[in-house]
Amino acid sequence: MHAVTETTTPVKPLLRGVSHEIASGIALAAWILLVAAAPSHRARLAAAAYGASLFTLFTVSALYHRPTWSPRARLTMRRLDHSAIFVLIAGTYTPFCLLLGGTVGSALLAIAWGGALLGTARAVLWPKAPKVVDAAISVALGWVVLPVLPALRETIGTGAVALLAAGGVVYSLGAVVYATRRPDPFPRVFGYHEVFHAMVIAAAGLHFAVAAQAVLLIH
Repeated sequence: MHAVTETTTPVKPLLRGVSHEIASGIALAAWILLVAAAPSHRARLAAAAYGASLFTLFTVSALYHRPTWSPRARLTMRRLDHSAIFVLIAGTYTPFCLLLGGTVGSALLAIAWGGALLGTARAVLWPKAPKVVDAAISVALGWVVLPVLPALRETIGTGAVALLAAGGVVYSLGAVVYATRRPDPFPRVFGYHEVFHAMVIAAAGLHFAVAAQAVLLIH
């Protein structure tokens, strides 16, 4: 007798990508409003870069997760999705870097976009990297801001910096969920990845509140 081996294909949760599909529309509206409210040319540049990165992240994520792609197309979409994460990190830094200005702002801007370039290269050249690698790189790049927090506090206030830090903590916890695949509450409907996506939205909302304030202060 021969043993019968069954292979099962993981079922995509029913709500996979839905939250980011909704967030994409909200991000588009927020992007337009933020650019319109920007008080100067530099502020409009900051708002445009940040808004574009936010909209790109949610749109590409929705396009990646909602349809069922062929294996080859899925790998391409995965490259784009993971690249968009690093673009968002750098885009989020941009308003704060332009607000700080000077050597500190320029150095932080170069680090943020240089890190995004390296992260994008990883996504393109090594698309099947372990989840923990992605999580580690994004968290490390996200916390590069730590040395300039005192300068930011003087510019935007303690409350805004606290919101910025809270967003970073939520992003970091989301990275842990992504890397460990836990918790996975309802695998067929709302699994670990949906928890991760929800945390990305929450963190992005916290950061938007502070980034919008920074844009309005750029002259």
